[in-house]
Amino acid sequence: MDDYRGRKSLDLELLDVETKINVLYRLVNTAFMESMDAFYEKDLSLSKKIIEEDKKINELSSDIENLAINVIRNQTPVATDIRKLTSHIFVAQELERIGDYLRGISRINTKIGKEPFITKFEKIPKMENVAKEMLKMSMKSYLNEKEADGAVETSREIFSRDDEIDNLNTQVQQDLIKRMSKNSKIVKQGTYIIWVAHNLERISDRSTNIAERTLYVLTGDSSSLIDHDLDE
Repeated sequence: MDDYRGRKSLDLELLDVETKINVLYRLVNTAFMESMDAFYEKDLSLSKKIIEEDKKINELSSDIENLAINVIRNQTPVATDIRKLTSHIFVAQELERIGDYLRGISRINTKIGKEPFITKFEKIPKMENVAKEMLKMSMKSYLNEKEADGAVETSREIFSRDDEIDNLNTQVQQDLIKRMSKNSKIVKQGTYIIWVAHNLERISDRSTNIAERTLYVLTGDSSSLIDHDLDE
């Protein structure tokens, strides 16, 4: 009976950590949508709000880490529980870093200010859409996936999208560097826009890490973190 009560208590605490991760993801996802809307619309007040509210993301990520550590310390988790708890800490940290990238985009927006954009955005919105989809897929898989086969298929798709966003990022850099080399007046803003693209690319990398971590949770084998070269 004591073992049953202990297991029930542990399961409730595991659920509490997972619930907080879901809340953290929702905060990050909202910041993602708002930061890009603010960028395109030059909504400086919204960008400042996102910068300020990044503290909530940082605090919740820290709370998740502390809670997971306390569960490991105070309960008697088995190996699968420890794997899940340490992965919760990892995912919370990845989401916190994504929040940092979004804060960075918001800061760039405040630096550009009301100055007219030097370009019509084509590739960056594509990068945004891919990065959003990758984050959504990776978190849905992490929170809901119960079978390794399903997680592998999701990871394969995420990895292929990561290649797509890498290529788009390279194109943005090349296009802007070429233009800046011909017109020194656009160098400052061009550099800022390159950093926006870079931050979107880094968000996709963090989503890829989360997809890999899902495989680890399900299998317990670090070799299951399948190589990004998916050609068979």
